[in-house]
Amino acid sequence: MSAVAPPAPAGGHEARATARALTVLAVAAGFGFLWLARDLLVPTALGVTLALSVHPVVAALERRGLSRTLAAIAGTLLTVAVLAAIGWVLWDRIAAFAQELPGYEGRLREAAAGIRRHAAHLQAQSEQLVQTPRRPGEVKVQETVPWGTLLVGTAQGALTLAGQATVVVFVLYFTLAEGPRFRVKLLAWADRRPRGRARLLAALEELHRDVEQYMLNRVALNAILGVVTWAVYALYGLEHAAIWGITTALLHFIPYVGPALGLFLPTAMALLQYGTAKDVALVAAIYLVLVNVQGNVVDPLFLGKQLRLSPLVVFLGSLFWFWLWGPVGLFLAVPLLSTVRIVCRHLPRYRVVASLLAE
Repeated sequence: MSAVAPPAPAGGHEARATARALTVLAVAAGFGFLWLARDLLVPTALGVTLALSVHPVVAALERRGLSRTLAAIAGTLLTVAVLAAIGWVLWDRIAAFAQELPGYEGRLREAAAGIRRHAAHLQAQSEQLVQTPRRPGEVKVQETVPWGTLLVGTAQGALTLAGQATVVVFVLYFTLAEGPRFRVKLLAWADRRPRGRARLLAALEELHRDVEQYMLNRVALNAILGVVTWAVYALYGLEHAAIWGITTALLHFIPYVGPALGLFLPTAMALLQYGTAKDVALVAAIYLVLVNVQGNVVDPLFLGKQLRLSPLVVFLGSLFWFWLWGPVGLFLAVPLLSTVRIVCRHLPRYRVVASLLAE
């Protein structure tokens, strides 16, 4: 007689359906938390990412006999100094550019006149389609600019930015100073579970090898790209070459979208300065050559397939983090996606997520 398999428990399907529903709710709650707590999470994630970038410097100082605290302070001060120098150069160059704008008044007026003509034409066409009759004796009052509201909003924005910058600096320092201690605590906690320590140790080593080294190499390569762009445009005679070099380096942190946006800035300057299609095309060609050499030769040579992320995942993930956290989300998208891939890869239940994110 052939054996008859026992029927599956009646509640098995219901339990699995309940587990799936709870997983979906947990993911939705996680996304909601990421959005609601973005004012705290964005500077925290930015501080941790900067700490990953500067950690090799801190480790090198510690190997030379400096204490962990002093090395963390040195790494924090170095990061703040570099960011402050970039901000100061940008501010100084942008202020100089603003002072020189009256010299481009003729070309700006021509461009503005063309825009106004097109806008007036579109407005006339729309008014012909939808005409709102005016009552007899009705006077149209133009609203004044709410200067008080604008000033209060500007002050609040400045205070918020200063507060978030302070959080970034403190997170940067404490991540550098307390990182090794938390690593020891995590490994001690993982010892309670079988094979937990091995998995956690492998995940931490992969994070160190991929994300940390990627960020360090990316900072170095983008800095070189910015300096080269600055030098080439200065030799060409394009004004404010420092601005275009710095913006090119910063925008290159953003995958796909950043380099495309960076093309607009120097070409717009060439249009204002020279006003000829030839110079605009040459300036655009210089930018495209430098960025393509960086993306197709330099990056594969020094970065290779370091993060092992699918290009489609990087593009869609960048859009997602931009929608969730704004412009800073674009900068953090690649390290965050790589971290999620590495964590899911070492959790058996979520390896399918790591497989979807991988190239």
